[in-house]
Amino acid sequence: MLTTRWRAGAVTALAILTATACSSGSGTAVSDDGTVTITVGQKPTPDQAAALKTWTDRVAQFEKANPKIKIEGSEYGYDVQTFQADLAAGTLPTVVAIPYTDVQGLIERKQLADITDVVKASSAGSKINPEVLKTVQDSSGHIFGLPVQAYTMSLNYNRALFQQAGLDPDKPPATWEEVRQDAKVIADKTGKAGYAMMTTNNTGGWVLTAMTYTYGGSIEKVNGGKASAAFADTPMNGALTTLQQMRWTDNAMGSNFLFNQKQLQQEFAGGKVGMYIGTPGDYRDAVTTMGAKGEDFGVAPLPLGSPDGGTLTGGAVQMFNPKASKQQIEAAVKWAEFFWLEKFTDRDHAVTDAKAANADKQYSVGLPMLWLFDEASKKQYDEWIKPYVNTVQANFTPYTSKAASLKLMIEPPVAGQKVYANLDSVVQTVLTQKDADVGKLLADASKAVDGLLANS
Repeated sequence: MLTTRWRAGAVTALAILTATACSSGSGTAVSDDGTVTITVGQKPTPDQAAALKTWTDRVAQFEKANPKIKIEGSEYGYDVQTFQADLAAGTLPTVVAIPYTDVQGLIERKQLADITDVVKASSAGSKINPEVLKTVQDSSGHIFGLPVQAYTMSLNYNRALFQQAGLDPDKPPATWEEVRQDAKVIADKTGKAGYAMMTTNNTGGWVLTAMTYTYGGSIEKVNGGKASAAFADTPMNGALTTLQQMRWTDNAMGSNFLFNQKQLQQEFAGGKVGMYIGTPGDYRDAVTTMGAKGEDFGVAPLPLGSPDGGTLTGGAVQMFNPKASKQQIEAAVKWAEFFWLEKFTDRDHAVTDAKAANADKQYSVGLPMLWLFDEASKKQYDEWIKPYVNTVQANFTPYTSKAASLKLMIEPPVAGQKVYANLDSVVQTVLTQKDADVGKLLADASKAVDGLLANS
């Protein structure tokens, strides 16, 4: 899920900012002396002083090592409202991040550059976990992007409220039935919302998708290249019924049912919410900018509603402007690997990046992430950055102890953001209308989604 743009910088996962104006995507491919110029998106803004210095230093290092490549920075970041227009107009940077949700649709429409040969011949990209690489491949195995950040959804919970309610903060709920039980206890004993739900700006559909996966369901099915809705059945019905029960039977969800992502994070940081579905990276904003105590922020895997349930995974993919030249794309892949991936495999890059992130109070070092390479490289990376970790590692144990065994499921591959937007209203209705008919809501939403998928 990505609602506005990816923030570049030191060690960072996902963050939400306002997109800036578009910049030129290609420029002159090769100068008379053979120098290739590329435009790189996600340049940190002036208010991100430490991140901007790191970025500037990285550019200098890269250009010194690659004297025939010139980097031009752009603050441009992905915006779901303008991305397609920017892509069609050719005004995207040579390389910029996009969310997993968009990749398969762009591949299907042949809107991305094929970078298969470049990645397979590269030092870092060629080592990416094959399972992760599938997110940017077509059915023939051709590669159309470079995965550089990945996450799985998590159950974020307030350890202090758990203690106040007499619950064990080291044993967060592992099933939705347990979530329901704990949410009611928290609400009854503390007067706070035991569980809260995002519902606006596409986030209601995003979290409902994650819940549906935990119940063993899916959102879309694709046959013969055509996508259709696949959610008007038992799994999503079960997810919505659980929300309906927590809201109306248990009175365990508070009184606000129109949260966007930032608003819910603020409520949670303020100690007003016991549990919500988010990502491990939410720790960063809650603690560094919203005033939450790091020792109160707990992270657990998504609870399951079925033994067949899975966990939604997402992240950022570096995409390459299809209107760029072959030389520019080769240079841009080299840059993307240098800036985004080598910090995971090169000690000097890892230490410099973690040190800068530690110095910049906007960033958190040591957040759990979905690792892009093998387990041995992760252990080595953790040792490199250990002196600069500024997060409460023990609070992530419920999540990290099970992360490797999670069944991963990608976001809806076709028009994912539009599907999420359609499902927002379903979640809102369930939480605001006591007698909402879940089956009818799903049937109506399924028809609407079938229509938008047919035109995507």
